[in-house]
Amino acid sequence: MTNLTDLTVDSLTVGTYEVPAPTTGTLVNNGAVSIKAGVFTLNKGSAITATLAEPTVTTDDFKRLTIVSLTAQAHTVAIATDGFGHGGASYIKATFGGAIGDSLNLIAFQGFWYVTGVQNVTFGVA
Repeated sequence: MTNLTDLTVDSLTVGTYEVPAPTTGTLVNNGAVSIKAGVFTLNKGSAITATLAEPTVTTDDFKRLTIVSLTAQAHTVAIATDGFGHGGASYIKATFGGAIGDSLNLIAFQGFWYVTGVQNVTFGVA
């Protein structure tokens, strides 16, 4: 048996699916979420207003994105007019509840971000 320790995996292909390398990003001021897969943190002493671009049809399908608050603030993440999960105007803006660890879990499919889980996040109009 071979033991592998301190192994860094830059890419992985399972069948015909290439598993993307983990990606991270952060905002410390208002701005855009700069990644479409991985973990993105919101880290500012006051509320951040962030925007999230729609995923690209087919290219971004099945990418997973988690957005986490590292500060106790009511951060907001807004998306285009189709809303999260293609839910329309009532799902344009995700508002974090104001606690450290509030989070929004998303999966991309056919040009939309679908919500797969939340921790203390609500949705509403822009």
